[in-house]
Amino acid sequence: MLVKMSTKRELEVGILGVGTMGTGIAQVFALHGITARIYDTNYDQVLKVKEKIENSFDIMREAGIISGMQATGALNRVQEVKELKNAVAGVGLVLEAIPEIVDLKIKLFEQVDSLCDPRTILASNTSGLSITKLGKATKRPGRVIGMHWWNPPMIIPVIEIVRGEQTDEETVETVRDIVNKVGKVPVVVQKDIPGFLGNRLQYALMREAIALLNEGVASAEDIDTMVKAGIGFKFPVMGPLETIDLAGIDVYHRVSGYLNKSLDDSKETPAIVEEMVRNEELGLKKGKGFYDYTGVDVNELTSGRMKKLMVLLKDLGYVP
Repeated sequence: MLVKMSTKRELEVGILGVGTMGTGIAQVFALHGITARIYDTNYDQVLKVKEKIENSFDIMREAGIISGMQATGALNRVQEVKELKNAVAGVGLVLEAIPEIVDLKIKLFEQVDSLCDPRTILASNTSGLSITKLGKATKRPGRVIGMHWWNPPMIIPVIEIVRGEQTDEETVETVRDIVNKVGKVPVVVQKDIPGFLGNRLQYALMREAIALLNEGVASAEDIDTMVKAGIGFKFPVMGPLETIDLAGIDVYHRVSGYLNKSLDDSKETPAIVEEMVRNEELGLKKGKGFYDYTGVDVNELTSGRMKKLMVLLKDLGYVP
């Protein structure tokens, strides 16, 4: 393996970018005994990471997922780094979590490739950009891989492991081992296609939801309720293909024969979304999106959602 998990020297990771994703990812690694060196071009943001992680740990302690001793030990394994070279020197894995702008990522991969050990794995948390393209920006395309975490990364169990065209098998297996080590669930995406696996499934559902809203079939609240209390309620236990097997392939064949013709298959961004962007109705961060958040305590709302997700996490057996 490229990164030995049982050597005397513990695995260290360099995490580049300390937004929501980078911060949560650092938290997970640290909680599982792995030193996380955190770097960002804005060092002031780096210095705020531990406070954010501590706040998240408070919620996890209240939910009974971790102890105070585990939280303290994890915080000590988060290392703030001011220089990029110090974030990547000698680590077994570098994981970038910078904005989804391909040119920025390519430039970063070029830099990191020249700064770290030639056997270090370079991973991207991109949710859909080409891993192959990022690999070509380096002299080690076989050791470049997608490692896509889901938001919030400290809670959502799955991580997509995405092969670029030149990613070698040893790199895939090493990253799979790392994913297992940090208590997450690995899913290997065998083809480097836009959106990978999770976002293609998610965006197909969101496209249909927006189309139904736009056509006046149901309100935003009822559409979301249909997913949360209906089809989405069983998806944590049975995926879509398992659901088809349960109903019967013949039933799916019969229904899809007429229903597929009516499903939304638009190739462009929905007009309703274009209009909302023009009006800066961008969701929670602007106080209005498909819902009006006027007078809503956003911190209380997101904290409440996290607590519900943690209950689900425990009930489904993803944590001890």
